[in-house]
Amino acid sequence: MRLLVLLALLLCSCSHGTENLYERSFYSMGSTVKLKFYSPSEELFHRVVDACVKRTKEIDRLFSNYRDDSVLAEVNRNAGVAPVSVPTEFLRLVRTSIKYSELTEGAFDITIGSLFELWGTETKAGRLPGRSRIRDALGCTGFRKIKIDEVKSQVFLDGDCVRLDFGAIGKGYAVDEMVNIARQNGIKRGLVNFGGNIYAMDPPAGKKFWDVGVRKPGSGSEIISKLDLVDKGVATSGDYERYFEHDGKRYSHIIDPRTGWPAEDVTSVVAVSKTATEADIFSTAVSVLGPRGAKMFARKDKSLGFLVVWKSGKKKSCFGSYACP
Repeated sequence: MRLLVLLALLLCSCSHGTENLYERSFYSMGSTVKLKFYSPSEELFHRVVDACVKRTKEIDRLFSNYRDDSVLAEVNRNAGVAPVSVPTEFLRLVRTSIKYSELTEGAFDITIGSLFELWGTETKAGRLPGRSRIRDALGCTGFRKIKIDEVKSQVFLDGDCVRLDFGAIGKGYAVDEMVNIARQNGIKRGLVNFGGNIYAMDPPAGKKFWDVGVRKPGSGSEIISKLDLVDKGVATSGDYERYFEHDGKRYSHIIDPRTGWPAEDVTSVVAVSKTATEADIFSTAVSVLGPRGAKMFARKDKSLGFLVVWKSGKKKSCFGSYACP
């Protein structure tokens, strides 16, 4: 699981007209979900939250790599053996993942599961993986090993060691689904925070935006920048809390799917996009590619913005729609 928690929210706890601000939290998919919605009634608010709880449980049953009964687990068990019939939603997110793997030059890749397993096992034992074992795991990685049959709604992994992992897209996707539930029930103003994957809906009445403060990596509370968000998703990736140290060197938990080694160029990346799903994906991709990737993506898509904190922690760079103060 990637660390995506570095955002401090500066919220207005007040009422506007017939809408009141209600807040509720619940635990799902290994993280806490915090919902803040302006609703005309408390009953509607809780009905929407109950629907969000149900929806995250559905997503967990599809994409969890911690459950033996998930659709993902079945697909991984049948790697190199046989195609697996999957729900339309699973097929759709796999298709979306392949699209962004191509767009990010392989910096985002859901076939990274074997590399995660290798690094997890070796670092838990207090050592680095051997280069030959990394090469072997790389042979199990690559989004082109995913074969989709649209007609039969089937997924086949071309290699018995290929393993899918949705850690760099799953929570962002869940955030967007919860926002859709709120909007379908007439709630337009609010904020969803799922373990640091955030979507800011319309702001409170009388406000132009939601204020989101970005903490300095490893500082605890020091704010280094501020985001003004309306109808935007935001995600943060970094190496400052989840990492492994060996012979005095820190290794990030974010693995480059192309090399099999941890990302090295930056300490943290804040990605802003039109959806929480995209923000989740691009925060990981830029952590792998560094400022070059942030500049490239922002140039191609004007809706994207990035704050990149360099490895030293003393320099930050902003790209695209993200404006450094």
